[in-house]
Amino acid sequence: MKRWIVGLIAASVLGLGACSGEEASPEPEKEEPAETSGEKGEEASGDEKNPASADSGELIDPAFMVEEGDVAGWMKTGPGPYGGDQYDEEAARAEIDKWPEGLEAEEYFRAIVSLTSNDYRPYQEILETTEIDYADLTGTPDGETGSEIPADAPPLNVQILLDASGSMAGQMEGRSKMDLAKESITEFVGNLPENANVSLRIYGHAGSNQLDGKELSCSTTEEVYAMGGYDAGAFKKAIDAVSPTGYTPIGLAMEEASADLKERGDGAQNVVYVVSDGKETCGGDAVAAAKSMQQDGIQAVVNIIGFDIAEEERQSLEAIAEAGGGEYLRADTAEELKNTFSEERTALINDWYDWVNENLNTNYDQSTKYLNDAYDYQTEALNHLYDEQTRQELLAYYLKEQMEEVDDSAIRKMIRARTKPMREHVREGFQAIREEAREEGREIREGVREKGREEREKLRENDGD
Repeated sequence: MKRWIVGLIAASVLGLGACSGEEASPEPEKEEPAETSGEKGEEASGDEKNPASADSGELIDPAFMVEEGDVAGWMKTGPGPYGGDQYDEEAARAEIDKWPEGLEAEEYFRAIVSLTSNDYRPYQEILETTEIDYADLTGTPDGETGSEIPADAPPLNVQILLDASGSMAGQMEGRSKMDLAKESITEFVGNLPENANVSLRIYGHAGSNQLDGKELSCSTTEEVYAMGGYDAGAFKKAIDAVSPTGYTPIGLAMEEASADLKERGDGAQNVVYVVSDGKETCGGDAVAAAKSMQQDGIQAVVNIIGFDIAEEERQSLEAIAEAGGGEYLRADTAEELKNTFSEERTALINDWYDWVNENLNTNYDQSTKYLNDAYDYQTEALNHLYDEQTRQELLAYYLKEQMEEVDDSAIRKMIRARTKPMREHVREGFQAIREEAREEGREIREGVREKGREEREKLRENDGD
């Protein structure tokens, strides 16, 4: 792919016919004919035209003489006079009323598209010119490259969201998953840097895991240890009181955790760890909540620690981490859970924490922008295509009402044969951008983490000499 040109994207967005908030229309299967006055039909039945006089030259913009199967060609045709938000059904019908009879179905198809096509050139240009290009890493604490990280790094807010649903009572290696999680979390927060503030919020602890307890369970989360400096006794008392009980309202817990961070507004670096042994079971939108945490000024990185997760539930948790610019950290055994927290703790200590954290956050921000932009452009283009197909098929019905000999079924088939490959092209193209951004970002973050681990090990070895 070519380089991602920010200026191009900004200019492209200004020219779009619809916004990303539009709801995609379902692909039409059968439409009722649009209502008409019937005047055109009466005139056609009384004044039969000579087919030899029929001429499509003035109806079809030459740009729309695209060969069958040339999807990129259709993406580059440009807009018709009534395309996108310029669509005016009454005016489009008035144009059709002027069309000659006796044309082939393909000619009427191209005429309708030429009249009502949206401008897809900005999307196609983004697909063709995008290159994933992450920023260079900042200088390391030992001055290896670039400038050193300043010593007055902002404070660190660490939020732990602990799953207290009924499934956490399950046994693993002779102990309950809840007890194992409590032990690992307590050790983790007890060894955070001095500048770290800690919060513990629990969810699934209210109501029960039965239907009569679901409403209370799904509507309740609680910050049992308020964001602040670490107090070992107070934290232990708070976490020891947690018992596995009900359902799993991950989305609600994240929304309320986000509100906590907004209230602080202290410019800190915010990191959230969601510890869960299952997916959302209360109908919440944890992906949207994680995305909001990235975009609402707090820029919290959301990491998911999947503890003994069933394979069929893993993807839903990975999606939350991706939306939150974080990582899905897999822990299928008690030892893996402990090691996961140990690695996260190690990543938050000494001078190398600053370097690792700054570069991870920069990379997360860039990765999130690539992913969000690709989703937004894809959504906009698909909405345009669905709307356009619906409009064009309705115009084909209208054309049939005015000219009985027109094969509107063939026209509608051609309309679908054009828009369906275009939708696939859009989906696949922006998916490729997201996959490349995701993979390159992950590789960079792994390299940053590995570098940080290596250097911290060297420091530990030197301290032991």
